[in-house]
Amino acid sequence: MTVAQAIRPGGGVTAATGGTSGVAGRVDVRERVVRKVSEQIASQVIGVDVDRVSVAASDHRGGVAVRITAPLPVPSLDDTEAVRAAGAVVDAAREMQQRMQQELSRVLGKPVTRVDITVNGAATPIKRRVR
Repeated sequence: MTVAQAIRPGGGVTAATGGTSGVAGRVDVRERVVRKVSEQIASQVIGVDVDRVSVAASDHRGGVAVRITAPLPVPSLDDTEAVRAAGAVVDAAREMQQRMQQELSRVLGKPVTRVDITVNGAATPIKRRVR
């Protein structure tokens, strides 16, 4: 089966099918689907609830560009060992960019050419009382 892919205006992905599949036509993935899938993946990669993640998707150099806004999970500041182990914010964001690019490219079947992450706060673990 051969698949020719193109990016639709507004971030959607179009795939024209043909060849040995026996089904002629195309598959359109709308921008909102790309955005929703990106939100779910970003939530998992970053480690925050999906309702705290905002994603915008668009065309970019033959692929998809995503802009993610989310808080960054940080350990409790009382736990000095966890704070030391967490590392620098910039390093954590770079790792998240790479993981997002790889996972989104795999799921969408289209290259993700740009991942921008904006950290808009911090998400700390909730302390629960033992009863």
